[in-house]
Amino acid sequence: MIKNIVFDFGGVIIGLDKDRSVAAFRRLGADAVAQYIDDYRSEDLFSDLELGRITTTEFCEEVRRKSHPDIDDDSICRAWMLLLVGIKEQKLKKIAQLRKRYRTLLLSNTNALHWEHSVKEYFKDTRLYFEKCYLSYELGIAKPSQEIFSHMINDSHITPAETLFIDDSQTNCHAAEALGIHTWHVSTNEDWTETIDKLEILCPCQ
Repeated sequence: MIKNIVFDFGGVIIGLDKDRSVAAFRRLGADAVAQYIDDYRSEDLFSDLELGRITTTEFCEEVRRKSHPDIDDDSICRAWMLLLVGIKEQKLKKIAQLRKRYRTLLLSNTNALHWEHSVKEYFKDTRLYFEKCYLSYELGIAKPSQEIFSHMINDSHITPAETLFIDDSQTNCHAAEALGIHTWHVSTNEDWTETIDKLEILCPCQ
C-alpha cells in the first residue's frame, strides 16, 4: 500500500521551456551559456548552482566570464528565470487533495533563484502541498545519486516499498527503484492530474 508520494519539481509540477531561456541568453551574447541549456548539460556552471556550491551572484559572474563582461546580474537572472513557465492550477489542487490522503514530499534538483521565485509566485506556503521539500542546492547532493534518496528516506522515516516517486527523468526513476521505491515516469510538462487517480498502485487507497 502506498502511503507516501514524492514529486519532482521541474517538468512535473512547474512547466519548463528551455527554448525561451536559450533565446534570452543568446540575445545577451552568452552563446556558450545558452548551449549548456540547449544541450541539457548540467556539468560545471549549472551543477555547481544546483548543488549550492556557488551563489546566484557567483553564477552571474561566471556567466560574464564565459560570455560578455558587461551583462548585469538582473539580465542574467531574467534570462535564467525564463526557463520556468509557471504551475498549472490543477496540479496544485491535485497535490493539495493528495496531501490529505498521503504523505507528500518534494525531491528536486533546483537552485536558489528558481526555487525562491517559485515559492513567492506559486506556492506562498509549501506546507499546503508538501510535508517537506528536499532541494539539491540546500543538501549539496542531487539526483540521480542514491545518496539524496537515502537522505530523504532516513530523514522522513518513510518505507521505500510504501513510496511512489514521480519524475520526468528515467535515470532518476531507476535510481529510486534501486532502493525499492515505486516510480512513475511522466513526460516533461505532462498533465498527470487525471491519470494519477487511475494508477493501479494507488487504487487500493481510493
